[in-house]
Amino acid sequence: MASVVSICNLALSNIGKDNISDLSEASAEARACNQFYAQTRDLLLQSFHWSAAGKTASLAEVTNDKPGAWKFAYNRPADCLKVRWIRPQYVADPNSVLVDCMPLGREDQFPYEIEGGTLYCNLSPCLLRYTFRLTDPAKFSPLFVEALAWHLTVRLAMPLTRDAKVRSDAMAIARSTQATAEAADAGEVTTRYDIVSEFVAVRDHG
Repeated sequence: MASVVSICNLALSNIGKDNISDLSEASAEARACNQFYAQTRDLLLQSFHWSAAGKTASLAEVTNDKPGAWKFAYNRPADCLKVRWIRPQYVADPNSVLVDCMPLGREDQFPYEIEGGTLYCNLSPCLLRYTFRLTDPAKFSPLFVEALAWHLTVRLAMPLTRDAKVRSDAMAIARSTQATAEAADAGEVTTRYDIVSEFVAVRDHG
């Protein structure tokens, strides 16, 4: 099971550096991991609609200070890294894969605007599907862990090796591992959606 330290050690080993046992260590390796880990994780989470990092929430309405442009205003969740889509109501159980897959091709049918911590739209109620800040490494897939470790390697390369070629090589591998992780994640969601869709079709027409 992955942990923050184990992911950092994967990244350190990629550039031939010693492992750490704790992020609070007084070592250059630990300080660099502390500096770059969270930012690298959030950027990777934000870059793709990872299935493990998807969340649906009913938004809390706030005072609309743009009544001429939008009908309603809502608080954006504090852990929201990226909005995926909004909709007026659930079409399936919120724990179902259908919550992620039902809007395929229709994600932009409900316009919205985000300014600071406020989301503006014309829906009431408003349900938001978004990428949240997933901080528990135990919930990362092995391929995501590999991609995250290599992206962290990119960040660690210059402060710990001062070698631009090491950084460049790490970047190429990071992009490749991320593409592999994205394809696997997208394939898993598509497969699950196909299975659920077939079940729904049999249920509705059987």
